[in-house]
Amino acid sequence: MKAKTILQFSIGPIGAALLSLVTLPFVAWFFSVEDVGRLTMLQVVLSLSVSLFSLAMHQAYVREYHEEDDKQALFKACVIPGLAALLLVSGIIIILPFSMSKLLFGIDSALLTFLLLVGVLASFFINFLVHVVRMQERGLVFSATQLAPKLFLFIFISLIMILNLKADFETLMLMNILAVFSSLLVFLCLTKDTWLPALKKSINVVLLKEMLHFSLPLVAGGIAYWGLTTMDRFFLRSLSGFDQLGVYALAASIAGSVSVVSSIFSNLWHPILYKWAKSEVDQTKVQRVIDNMIILVAFIWSLAGIGSFLVPWFLPPQYQAIEYLLVACIAMPLFYMLSETTGVGIGITRRSKYSMYASLSAFLVNFLLNFLLIPNFGAAGAALATVLAFFVFFTFKTEASMSLWRKIPRLKMYMIILSYVVATSIMVLTSASLEYFYLIWVVLFTFTCLLYVSRVFENAIILKNLIIKR
Repeated sequence: MKAKTILQFSIGPIGAALLSLVTLPFVAWFFSVEDVGRLTMLQVVLSLSVSLFSLAMHQAYVREYHEEDDKQALFKACVIPGLAALLLVSGIIIILPFSMSKLLFGIDSALLTFLLLVGVLASFFINFLVHVVRMQERGLVFSATQLAPKLFLFIFISLIMILNLKADFETLMLMNILAVFSSLLVFLCLTKDTWLPALKKSINVVLLKEMLHFSLPLVAGGIAYWGLTTMDRFFLRSLSGFDQLGVYALAASIAGSVSVVSSIFSNLWHPILYKWAKSEVDQTKVQRVIDNMIILVAFIWSLAGIGSFLVPWFLPPQYQAIEYLLVACIAMPLFYMLSETTGVGIGITRRSKYSMYASLSAFLVNFLLNFLLIPNFGAAGAALATVLAFFVFFTFKTEASMSLWRKIPRLKMYMIILSYVVATSIMVLTSASLEYFYLIWVVLFTFTCLLYVSRVFENAIILKNLIIKR
């Protein structure tokens, strides 16, 4: 993939991350910690809905895109099964006598339930449309789709403050759902060349069965992964309350800005990998990507550890604990990004059930650790549980890939990752002095560079040549 295309794909995630970092302090200052916690529950439900009702067909779409000539028929086959299930469940929720908003947010409101269903439906379609522009390699369009939700949310949150609207959860949720729905309209306009012709296509039953065969094993894994990334929110709500949930959620949201790197990489990596899979994959290419990813993960992790003391300066006093939670929360997107490279054998061999096993294993570890740690350590316990669970997720995918495809040298990799996990655990559980830990993060990154010194020099030469050419 050309550098221009990479840049085009990068604009959106980077811009979205920056907008999130700007928006989050406004939300923290303007709304209560409890309302921030309730907003987290909304985000949890939306992500669960996408994981559940998509039936992992978006992954089948990515896998089969280069194999299938009729792209519109492929898209329709992906969307129809999940959409039917979603509409059925939505109808049942409307009919049932209990309040969904009371269950999730502790507020009995028909408006909140309606907004929730609108948000779920919009998020469902957005999930598929994102993958359409991604596989078409329309970098600028993809960036627009990434920017739209964050930009709309920033605009709507700003309107709350400008117009001095009531700062309660109903207002906050309304602004979030309006942002999601507005984004869907943008997505529909940008992808009309795919979904409009797809409406006239008949369903390819053979293709549908093949895609379901690939995707269904991923559904349980997707739900397990959702639980892995969100169950700590439920534990915090039940064992600590919305206040601890709000603090932890804000730390996770700030750390989620790192997901911009993971998002850029995944959006570029999967299409490239599956193109390689059509021919004989050069293992040296894959190994180079893995080595560079380890160096990048170590750099981001160390940078987060060194700079985490700056975050509380921009937030109200009740969010002070974020200083120690941030480094742990940042581990989740980093582990996921690294596992996308070390676990390539699962995708290449089409043994998707092993991704499910990895998610289930990590889910069980996370459940147990949340139960043990949150009563004693609150948000810190939730953060540490997530770190350890994602280490299990990463290790399982790595080892499964090695057994299914080809082995890679990984002793150095495990030494580095374990060192970061131990340092993070100590920092979170002891609220250790950041001055003390400053040198530890520097030492860990230096250690990483020494172990991969040849790769560091290779990258330095490539960068030098690029600068000279320009």
